[in-house]
Amino acid sequence: MTDRDYQHSRPLNVHRWSDHREINNLVNTVFEKFISRKVKENKTIRKKHLKLVLLDLYVAWLNDPDMNIAVHMTIGAYSDGTVFNKGKSRYNELNIKVTTIDIVHRLRDTHLIGYKEGWQDAGGRGFITRIWPTNKLTKLFENAAFGEFDIGYTDNRETIILRDKDKDEVEYTDKSQIKKMRLAVQQYNKLLEKSFIDIQSVDKPARIELSEGKKRGRRNRRVFVNITHHDKFVRRIFNNKSFSDGGRFYGGWWQRIDSKFRKDIRMNNSPTVEIDFSALHVILGYADADIDYWQTTNKDPYDLPVRGVNNPEHCRDITKLFLLLSFNASDEQALYRAFRSELNYREYPYSFPDDVLLELLGTIKEHHPDISHMICSGAGLKLMNIDSQICDYVIADFVKTDTPILTVHDSFIIQIGEENRLNQLMKEAFEDITHKVGIKAKYNQNLTKAQLYAHGAQHRDWFLDMFQSLFKGKPTNGYQRRLERHREYFGQ
Repeated sequence: MTDRDYQHSRPLNVHRWSDHREINNLVNTVFEKFISRKVKENKTIRKKHLKLVLLDLYVAWLNDPDMNIAVHMTIGAYSDGTVFNKGKSRYNELNIKVTTIDIVHRLRDTHLIGYKEGWQDAGGRGFITRIWPTNKLTKLFENAAFGEFDIGYTDNRETIILRDKDKDEVEYTDKSQIKKMRLAVQQYNKLLEKSFIDIQSVDKPARIELSEGKKRGRRNRRVFVNITHHDKFVRRIFNNKSFSDGGRFYGGWWQRIDSKFRKDIRMNNSPTVEIDFSALHVILGYADADIDYWQTTNKDPYDLPVRGVNNPEHCRDITKLFLLLSFNASDEQALYRAFRSELNYREYPYSFPDDVLLELLGTIKEHHPDISHMICSGAGLKLMNIDSQICDYVIADFVKTDTPILTVHDSFIIQIGEENRLNQLMKEAFEDITHKVGIKAKYNQNLTKAQLYAHGAQHRDWFLDMFQSLFKGKPTNGYQRRLERHREYFGQ
């Protein structure tokens, strides 16, 4: 038996669903041939749980055969809130229960899945059970008369998430404003679902290995982000049991990759441009203090000295990370811990004892006295709420015209040619939400339509070569197959 990397895994997606006829046929076949027992039991409930597990195994196998599914196998996990809130919950639209454990055991006993029981590593860190399809099951998948686009989610999967201070999901009462937000996110998800979003250089399996800096606490293991059609679902997440805290758009594999990979994203096979707000949270902090920052100065708010660091770019990056974390921290020690945890020491190989960080904190307060009261106050969630409203404004306009757009919190990715529209919308959204006029936006290094045609007007040969390079690119075979399957299914 080939050794598997059990660390290469993701949690069981308990929202996976489809009512496709051929999928139902597969579920019925597997249930009657392998799962059903000659005892009185509710077949409907067990088939529902079987379908969910089979669909998630299928999606994992189709996109990345080495992927394992992590699944809770203790009864308590399904009753103490680990998997879902206790009792009936808006977050458990399929009403998935402890029956999952029984289904997994039956699949294991009939050798349809591989099974690695939960374990502890040498350091005492616990891992839950891993499962994966065996050849016996993958043969059924290969012969099935359905494909990846026939699998999705139920229409009532919740898109507005409310969490408490411990990040546990909590119930809430629907109000008109919440219903409006939910509808907007549902419409956005429908747009994402039919949009082809991929990277040409990614072959098969369709995944990107994160750089060491992104691994953080998991640096002794390889970490991947899978580029898949099934990882585009977006939700808005609010915090502290308040719809005034947080509210950012989360979900989508593009939020978990480095900017060096994001620049290569293509949407509907067109190259893209990324635009983000310059120092958005700092500017929002000033707006809260009734100050238009960019109307009073052109100084980069992160351009501050850091003791022991002589590289100006490093000083800026370190200050930016420290200042942004300070908005979320509750006190200085919490800030120092967060900073040391988040900093990529390979890229910034410096020492930061408390006295150095205290000095940097003092420098920031000295240069930003008007927002110093927000530092170590937990104000970050309030600022996130404002930037989420700005994001909602921008996304809604693109949804109206059926034009794909991606968000990475304070930046947006759009197809080449949409950059002027996006730039204007970002300014409109900022002014509409904050009632201030001063905002700056910056572009990534990708070529824009304006730059393409400006240079092309003077150098026609350069224009033709660049146009060909931009729009044709160098797709891998895996990318080309994914594009063709998407076009065939969605008729594009």
